[in-house]
Amino acid sequence: METTRSWRRVAVATVAAGVVATALTVPSTPAGAQPAGISAAAADSLVEKLGVGRTAGTWLDTKSGRMVVAVTDTDAQKAVVSAGGVAKLVAHSDADLATIKAQVRATVDFAGVAWGVEAESNRVTIEADNTVTAANYERLTAIARQHGDAVQVQRVNAQLKPFIQGGRFITPNKGSVYGSCSVGFNVRKKNNPNSLYILTAGHCTKMAVGVRDWFDKNGEYVGYDAGGDYPGNDFGLIKHNNAGLSKPGNVWLDSGDAVRDIVYSRDSRVNETVCSSGWRTGYRCGKVLSKNWEAKYYDWDQDGNLDYVWELDRTDLCTLGGDSGGSVFHQDAALGLVSGGPENQCITYVQPVNEALAHYGVEVY
Repeated sequence: METTRSWRRVAVATVAAGVVATALTVPSTPAGAQPAGISAAAADSLVEKLGVGRTAGTWLDTKSGRMVVAVTDTDAQKAVVSAGGVAKLVAHSDADLATIKAQVRATVDFAGVAWGVEAESNRVTIEADNTVTAANYERLTAIARQHGDAVQVQRVNAQLKPFIQGGRFITPNKGSVYGSCSVGFNVRKKNNPNSLYILTAGHCTKMAVGVRDWFDKNGEYVGYDAGGDYPGNDFGLIKHNNAGLSKPGNVWLDSGDAVRDIVYSRDSRVNETVCSSGWRTGYRCGKVLSKNWEAKYYDWDQDGNLDYVWELDRTDLCTLGGDSGGSVFHQDAALGLVSGGPENQCITYVQPVNEALAHYGVEVY
């Protein structure tokens, strides 16, 4: 039984809205300059050095293969170019856009909305799902009108929520697909490499409160709940407790026996190609559209509060209900766990994996 290849998927339906202008940008690198490429880490270092008031994110330019740093003044532009990077001059800084995000956060007291910064477009995008009323949609567009081209609102014809279904799954209810999820990554404790766990979505393990045992699709015992952080974050842990099950550090790629070995973890980069695997959709690839998105799902954990989750990667992976908690990766690097998205819309929100690994003191292998 390949419990480790199981994939869990969480389809999150998004939000959406109406419309606003495009971001104002100015051509970046001075004419005639041919900047050399810099690494993602170097781009991040430049952002840290220049500060959020003079920068507006980084991304991978898919045509040139170079990392781009958005800046708001010509001195910052020169600093990036002098360091060997590609600079793009934009109108709105990260600090400006963060202020807008905070305004959205304070306004949205209803479910069905997700929002975040799109670095390439230099704006905050707000998505409202089909449960958002006309009155609440108007509250979102009112924010957009205040900030002009710094905000875009759009509607998505789906509901924003995480999904749990069966397939290549693990379930807390033996013999039933109810509450079933997919394995994200097999991990081990850093201070005890022989102590093995399954990393999956937090809304899976949180919804299994009081049902501590988990089983594979054949009804074989896998292990028990060892943690769940949701909402806020969306990651959970299951302790392997069956010596008879194989627990390789790879992920399943298709309906056959193909696997991808995972050897390390890192954060994703805007525009890079990423892949996922799940029982509903199999092995699919797409790209990271933007980072640090926030979403308000409906009350999935039934505690009477809207389920607010933040610091999500927004991707164009095509996933469906049943892929919740599944692995998101690039080649041999673990990047994240499927958290949700608008089903049939090819938009999937992803919980970054490094935060989850650090939280539990575990690592991929």
